[in-house]
Amino acid sequence: MYDHSLFLRTVAGLGGRLLAPYDLDVVLTDLAARLVEVFDLSGAGLVLTEADGPASAVGFPAGVAAVERLQSHHRSGPCVEALRTGEVLAIHDLDEYADRWPEYCEAARRDGLGSAVAIPLRLGDHTIGVVDLYAGRREWAAEDLADAVVLADIITAFLVSASRLRQQEQLAEQLQGALDSRTVIEQAKGVIAARTDVTVDEAFERIRRHARTHHVTVRAVSDAIVNLGLQV
Repeated sequence: MYDHSLFLRTVAGLGGRLLAPYDLDVVLTDLAARLVEVFDLSGAGLVLTEADGPASAVGFPAGVAAVERLQSHHRSGPCVEALRTGEVLAIHDLDEYADRWPEYCEAARRDGLGSAVAIPLRLGDHTIGVVDLYAGRREWAAEDLADAVVLADIITAFLVSASRLRQQEQLAEQLQGALDSRTVIEQAKGVIAARTDVTVDEAFERIRRHARTHHVTVRAVSDAIVNLGLQV
């Protein structure tokens, strides 16, 4: 039975996960577990894509995770179909697709999964992944499907935000690294200029020459000058 209050808490929790350090696979696996509770499912999974198709897959419980990985590996199943069409695919009886997706349907049957819904995670004209919902043989209620699509849209926004946040963190790390490198190089130039009574430009040339001769970076040479007393 659909749990609307848990649905709202799940939505609110997604935003909170962005404000703290997180492992994306852990967050998505936790989200799959929440989907199981919200929609009273046998299992749920998420498959993310790269340019040439499914790339990574998580699921809850463990049997569903294995089914999701099988879909990703064989590129066969409702997830792949939803990726291809960009449309929601609701299947009431997976046995009807056994000839089309034999490996997938056999794995699903072994795990007691009789029906499935694949909901594409759409970003404009692109599909960045799929949410898969699993149950025993089930007539998927239109209201449940509508709410699941809303949640899929929120998951898409979370993934995009997470990606942009990580890009910003990486840029900040790169900028900080560049600043640290520049600082130690300037310090090393000052040390050499004072030690050998040359200009800072001549000191920098000595540092660069030493780096080229020993096949190391200017930053490494500068670190050694400042912290280890290297003479150049």
